[in-house]
Amino acid sequence: MTRLALLLCFFMLAGCGPANDGLALQSDYLQRLQRSLDAADVNAFDSRSVSQYRLPARRERIQALPELRIGLLDLVIDARRCPHLQQLISQRNSSLGKQLMPSQRLGYEGDLLRAIDNCLPHLQDDSSLKPALQRLANDKRQQLPAVFWNALNGSPEFEHYLRFADQALPVDAQEDSAALDALQRLAHIGAALPAQLPPSAEQLEPLYFALYASEQGGQLITSLASLRHTLDAGSELLEQRQQSRPLCPLGQATPRGRILQNIFVKFYAGGLQPYLAQVDQRGQQWQAALLQLQGIEGIPTGTREHLLRLAGEQDSLWQDFRTATARHVKAWQTLLNSCGLAPGQAGWNSAGNP
Repeated sequence: MTRLALLLCFFMLAGCGPANDGLALQSDYLQRLQRSLDAADVNAFDSRSVSQYRLPARRERIQALPELRIGLLDLVIDARRCPHLQQLISQRNSSLGKQLMPSQRLGYEGDLLRAIDNCLPHLQDDSSLKPALQRLANDKRQQLPAVFWNALNGSPEFEHYLRFADQALPVDAQEDSAALDALQRLAHIGAALPAQLPPSAEQLEPLYFALYASEQGGQLITSLASLRHTLDAGSELLEQRQQSRPLCPLGQATPRGRILQNIFVKFYAGGLQPYLAQVDQRGQQWQAALLQLQGIEGIPTGTREHLLRLAGEQDSLWQDFRTATARHVKAWQTLLNSCGLAPGQAGWNSAGNP
């Protein structure tokens, strides 16, 4: 109940934050570019298009796992020297224990296996319980990758972090390192299974909460999608103008060329480019963590395909963003070079550009 109350409180506080200006910056840049080139109106970014990055249904991501248990009566008789193990099994068999959240079960299984490992040396070799516990421990270790994935796919915190947002990252947003660190830590935990046991539920809880407390996971997805649209649309404007009506047909600066140079300096280099750098920096850490996750043993097919669609090295949202960025830089270079107004050329310096 405490965890639920904290999540609800943070959700309400997040909903009271200031309006996001990331999309406004992109829209303003694209409109200025369109007017300066005397081009037709450009289609605005359709926020509904981001719905293609919706997580698959939870039922497609949760795996059915058989219950592996041992009777409490056997422990009462044979494991009097293992009170912690008895306590854990008793808790699991209680009414509350049978309703563990998937994330709580991951921590519980780690605690249970540690308790079994500590208990085994105290049992007599001729005890019938010893081989039963050993078999239980082996079977549960083999289940750990599936338990890990259920812990992620069944948690509202993980879903919240990977759910696209209505708005993009704000301009000059404070870096949210806690959520990225939590994502990377979870990926490290999953990759180490089953050789290294998962931490306790108490240690896992802050990681899940950091994901839920962050709005920047969903905002980053929307930023990548909107910037891909903005950059590709801007590149199309620049490329088409150069093909149909070159701004500087004689290779020398023209008044229209200097207007575009001003747009480049003030609104691309001075406005959009710093925002691009901010998104790219966050995205690199985000992409690395998602790639590590998708390589972990036992990942459900739906989850793996979704993570690759977001951050894969080919045909993904992330790679589309990087490709659009490179294309836009090249389009500007081509246009400014054709007018002698690119950085390093005489027209750049004579305009008083830094």
